[in-house]
Amino acid sequence: MRIAMVSDPTVSDQDPQVTRLAAGLTGAGHRVTVYTRSDRETLPMGEFTEFLARRFRQRPPDLVHAHCWTAGLAALTAAGGTGAPLVQTYHGLGEAGGDRNTIERLLGRRASLVLAGADEERDRLVRMGVPRGRISVVPNGIDLRRFHPEGEVAARGARHRLLGLGRLRAADGFDRIIEVLPAVPDTELVLATPSGRSTVDEDGLRELARARGVADRVHLLGPVTARALPALLRSADALMCLPRNGSCGSQALAAMACGTAVITTEGGAAADTVVHGVTGLHVRPEDPRGLAKALRAFLADPAMVEACGAAGRDRVSARYSWDRVVADTDRSYERIVAATAIPQQRRGR
Repeated sequence: MRIAMVSDPTVSDQDPQVTRLAAGLTGAGHRVTVYTRSDRETLPMGEFTEFLARRFRQRPPDLVHAHCWTAGLAALTAAGGTGAPLVQTYHGLGEAGGDRNTIERLLGRRASLVLAGADEERDRLVRMGVPRGRISVVPNGIDLRRFHPEGEVAARGARHRLLGLGRLRAADGFDRIIEVLPAVPDTELVLATPSGRSTVDEDGLRELARARGVADRVHLLGPVTARALPALLRSADALMCLPRNGSCGSQALAAMACGTAVITTEGGAAADTVVHGVTGLHVRPEDPRGLAKALRAFLADPAMVEACGAAGRDRVSARYSWDRVVADTDRSYERIVAATAIPQQRRGR
């Protein structure tokens, strides 16, 4: 099968997932071409769309798989007339009612198949009007050879350590943790940015930490290389995933694979991945007192911290290995290509 993957790394942290999925599908015998918009945000999306349309006319794919909403819009326009089914993966949905969410709704209704990363995302898509029968749940995968409990551990002191990974934007929700940190004693918050991602609001977070009297317990590391990331994850008692919107699913999987518990938003995008009381906690960030209480109780129980880490590793190994994710995606492709071919054959008669 000739598969065209379309991504836009300026919008989400999707690149590692796209790369690994493409490699896995290539290993399964498919011919995969990845089309990625330049990382220069000034590059017009229309120019990228025109490039795709030319390539698709020259070498028509059997299937187009778009990753994120901007890539989906470009792929939908470029693939028109080729007859190739469009598969859409969002890597996190936009805020309800916003312009982005309106486009995501359009893509969901026009795509032949939507691959949701979790049950929560599938249910939200259904509420947006995307037909349930056109949605399959295929989670992100994780490299279990790179992320594992054994190996180097980043240096840390005697304090408990909470870790946050992201672009350090308001949407990442790290301010929520800083707000409650005064009520969580003997605990530090380490914030880092995966290599290649811009840090947007470092100054704002530093100022908030000073205002709350916890500047000595909030550490902004800046960019962390891919090589150093597993050691940093192993050093934490828990990874904090409390975004206001979007997803931190890949980060949660990496932490769990390293044997680190994950604390995430109740009902959020990572809630399917993290089993409450088993691999981590589900919390309500909008309830500061409740969040602080949950953190204190969790960190005060070393056996709980260790058990959640071990259970997380087991869960990731069973459900989120790349072998399984690639196989599930491959089956979804085969099904939608076969379903698309039937009406085309009927029209050709």
